[in-house]
Parts: sequence; structure tokens; C-alpha cells
Amino acid sequence: MMATQMIDIGLNVGYDLVIGNGDFSSAESTAQHQQQLIVNNKGDFKQHPTICVGAINYMDDEHFQSLIRAISVEFTKDGMDVKSVQLSSLGVINSDAFYR
Repeated sequence: MMATQMIDIGLNVGYDLVIGNGDFSSAESTAQHQQQLIVNNKGDFKQHPTICVGAINYMDDEHFQSLIRAISVEFTKDGMDVKSVQLSSLGVINSDAFYR
């Protein structure tokens, strides 16, 4: 199965719109969508109040498996094929997930 490219309005590292030639720039945005699903809390998006993980809320958990599970569930609900989600020893979330 071939991964679908997700094209969206580009955002830079500070979540500002990327403007080129006086107009919004579009870019492949799978990583951007994944980051927003992980970082934002449920209720942050008025149109879809039940999406997102809110990773900061898992900070005091002794076991990271619930965070990994929540990320996998949200990616799947968003239409991604999730092969793996892992947390490195440095606290970095690595995922192998792509849109179908």
C-alpha cells in the first residue's frame, strides 16, 4: 500500500503561517499533523473536541505505555496506518505512521 501525501497550509517551527510570493504556502504535513495530535489537548479544536492526546498530561505517569497507546489510537482515528510508536530514553517520541 502506498502512503498518501497529506498536503496542508505550511506552518513553521513557531506555528506561524508560511507565506511565499504573497500567498499561503502548502507543504507535505504528515509530521505537522502528528505533532499537533500529540501536543494539543482534547477540546483544543472546537470542530473536533474529542481528538488529540495532550502529552503534557502524561508527565507524572510512571508508565509511558498509556501515552504510547493514546498516540496510536489518535493516529489511527485520524486515518493513519500506525506501524509503531516508541519513546526513546531521551523522551523523544518516534513514530512510524502514515496516511492511507
